[in-house]
Amino acid sequence: MMSAIETTDIFRGAYLLTQGARLTDTRTHRNQVRFVIEGEGVSEHDERYRLGLALVNPVALRETLNLLRDLIFERLRQEKTSNGAHPRARDRAAQVQR
Repeated sequence: MMSAIETTDIFRGAYLLTQGARLTDTRTHRNQVRFVIEGEGVSEHDERYRLGLALVNPVALRETLNLLRDLIFERLRQEKTSNGAHPRARDRAAQVQR
């Protein structure tokens, strides 16, 4: 059965994606990125995750976590830019601290 989960938990999202689900949307709310994940058996995989019964390929999990982290940073960067913040402000601040 096709179902959808919305979560801010990057590990939960990465686990579901490693199980064959698809990331269909990312949303921001109060500087927090929410992942919308859909697919066959998502509810069952989500329940296994919440019960601590999830098994996963650790390499696939690491790669998926990196992908989701990149998406989080990109969405937050877009959010700051759309709210009028200069897109390079953080990069400049990091250079000054070096």
